[in-house]
Amino acid sequence: MSKAVGIDLGTTNSVVAYTSTTGVTQVLTGAEGFRIVPSVIYFDQSDGSTIVGERALQFAVLEPARCARLFKRGMGEQTFLDNGSEFVVDGKVWRPEELSSLVLKKLKLMAEQSLGESVKDAVITVPAYFGEPERSATRVAGELAGFNVLRILSEPTAAAIAHGFERSTRNANLLVFDLGGGTFDVTLMHVDGEGEMNVLFSGGDRRLGGADFDNLILSRIAREVDAACGVDITEDPYNLFAAQQAAEEVKKELSSRTTAQRPIQTGRKPFMFSITRSDFNEMIDDKLVFMRDTIEMTIQNAGIAASNISMVLMVGGSSRIPVLQQILQEITGREPTFSSNLDEDVAIGASILATKMHEPLQANSAIDLLPMPIDAASHGLGVTVLVDGQGAELQNSILIRPGSPLPAQGLAQLVTVVNGQSAVELVLNEGDEENLDYVRVLGRQTGEFSSPRPAGYPLEARISYDLDQLITAEIYDGNSGERLCFVRVRSDGGMTEGQKALAQTTISGQEVQ
Repeated sequence: MSKAVGIDLGTTNSVVAYTSTTGVTQVLTGAEGFRIVPSVIYFDQSDGSTIVGERALQFAVLEPARCARLFKRGMGEQTFLDNGSEFVVDGKVWRPEELSSLVLKKLKLMAEQSLGESVKDAVITVPAYFGEPERSATRVAGELAGFNVLRILSEPTAAAIAHGFERSTRNANLLVFDLGGGTFDVTLMHVDGEGEMNVLFSGGDRRLGGADFDNLILSRIAREVDAACGVDITEDPYNLFAAQQAAEEVKKELSSRTTAQRPIQTGRKPFMFSITRSDFNEMIDDKLVFMRDTIEMTIQNAGIAASNISMVLMVGGSSRIPVLQQILQEITGREPTFSSNLDEDVAIGASILATKMHEPLQANSAIDLLPMPIDAASHGLGVTVLVDGQGAELQNSILIRPGSPLPAQGLAQLVTVVNGQSAVELVLNEGDEENLDYVRVLGRQTGEFSSPRPAGYPLEARISYDLDQLITAEIYDGNSGERLCFVRVRSDGGMTEGQKALAQTTISGQEVQ
């Protein structure tokens, strides 16, 4: 039987791990010996090869237009580029999930090289605040890479599994602060006496992470170089790439030092850039305000007093930023806990769950006794309804609240709104607000009555959300019980069946290095 692995598919870096049935976990490496793989892809024009990881970063400075990075931010959408344009190489448009599948294919190859066996099954993690389209796109990426995706698991839950499995954390309210290269999550969960993990509430931003801090530093570098040297480094791709690298390096150095310096290439005499930790904190102040508000809101929505939080677990490379630790200690009164495997815990937790779901386990083994985590809806789910009153308006009627344990069901009693109504439209929304301007439509369908109905005729709306993030919505005739509308949010990541088939052919024929 093939092995099952856990994968942290990160915005900036990715990791694959395997856990044996006896509970021994190893982070896997390939022939190159790297445990952490940059989520970067370079399409080599010279021989048509696809390079993923550390070598892709090295080639990116030479031909940045042939290099893809930060594409996780566009999962479920047509593109990941900030300007809205498509990412095209040699006439081929690459969607974010296709690019992600190449990273996953690289990780699959690494796992098979390391384990010496076939690897077909995987638990793949996503940010807790990812919505259904992003989760579906991640599942598609896994399938395109040749995986049978056992489960799409939230990153904070995976980190908690790794931490709880090693340290036997019990009867605790655990706050997981996860700030990676491209996404931000804060999740509150309760771990009971038997080790069962119940997610209470999650908040965050799928487009906030360390890369945004790098860009702020980069902008400052560009301004200072222009003022001192009269050179616009953004006009030269080589100087720009070098400055981007320098920005990331000084950000990391400021986690351990109060001042960081780097020489910046200008095409003339190098410019020495210097920044202090206090300058950096001031630069990201609006981000800090947002993160503080998100932490406090998550605690409030979870129904837990900050004083009752037993532990704050830090996950993701950017959580090393000292001011974030200070904010969390101020809010919770707890000194944050860092794992020795800060960049690997998510993959480790996913691999533990993958083994539990896939391998035949010895009765009463540590993994066999580990309860399945109970995840929660990160966003609300509702249907569009017509609100009676002055200038009757449409709004989102939330049937499943954010934070609801999965699987979850929602039910609402509705009515027809006009006499002689012959049809009803079901619109399924994802969002936490009643205002339709702040929700995302996941699907819609129109159903017809067998005969016209009067205004006020009863209807029933139902939404179901299962552990694999499969969402279904239905509307029934309130008297006859006949189903009028049905919407299933398919795990297609926004791709048509034709697009998926073409992508499958492309990815299967694409060798990665």
